[in-house]
Amino acid sequence: MSELLQRSLTGIVFVAALSAAFLLSQWSLAGLALIAAVIGISEYHKMLTLAKVETSPLSLQIFLSIVLHVSITLASMGLTEGAYIFLALPVWGLFALRLVLRGKPKGIATLAYDLFAQIWITFPFALLSVLAFNEGYFNGAIVLGFFVILWINDTGAYLTGRLIGKHKLAPAISPGKTIEGFFGGVILAFITAWWMQEFTGALRRSDWMVIAAIIAVFSNAGDLLESVLKRSCGVKDSGRILPGHGGVLDRFDGILLSVPMVSAYLYLIKLS
Repeated sequence: MSELLQRSLTGIVFVAALSAAFLLSQWSLAGLALIAAVIGISEYHKMLTLAKVETSPLSLQIFLSIVLHVSITLASMGLTEGAYIFLALPVWGLFALRLVLRGKPKGIATLAYDLFAQIWITFPFALLSVLAFNEGYFNGAIVLGFFVILWINDTGAYLTGRLIGKHKLAPAISPGKTIEGFFGGVILAFITAWWMQEFTGALRRSDWMVIAAIIAVFSNAGDLLESVLKRSCGVKDSGRILPGHGGVLDRFDGILLSVPMVSAYLYLIKLS
């Protein structure tokens, strides 16, 4: 099977599965996001291990990821108080206690790597449920709308870059990205966002336009950040779970910075 056909088939199945999970129920969305977070944490741990960077055991990292994810998700559904998120703090204390008892001189660096994994991976995936409950009830179409804009932005950037791209966006990090491709993605993202109010039945058109701008900037930043990590660890892909596409972090790197920014924006407009 050719690489292009493999990528295409994987992409179709991938998009269909995500769309169904987003729209089916709050539990399918939360479950899929948790699975993706755990796999992402595992890929992150593996990359650092290959780079001979010491982190806490994977089992502890996954345990903390689950505690954080479940706490944030249940709070977003209104099933628990948001303060339950602080249950993750004692777990974090166990990480610190373990390093102190082991007497590792570089323990602070290990804690920093562990904390980054939770902030960069677990937190954004958990926030998908926050997006779905933005208006006080479950509307998975908001999450799907977010991803549609993200996918259109990525596709537009790729096609524009291939056709007319000449000026590199970040040559030292990702030689394939171009400035022309970036603006091509932005234009298509805005065009798509214009119709998202009708598609999702939520938010204002102006909000979707702002969301498109956030996605255009921070999805690219997230992609570049993951590229920096992979280069630092000397790997091409974060994993191989998706044939022809790499790992979970490779496919979801665009949401890892953009979801927190979109969530923050929607929270702030509620306060205004």
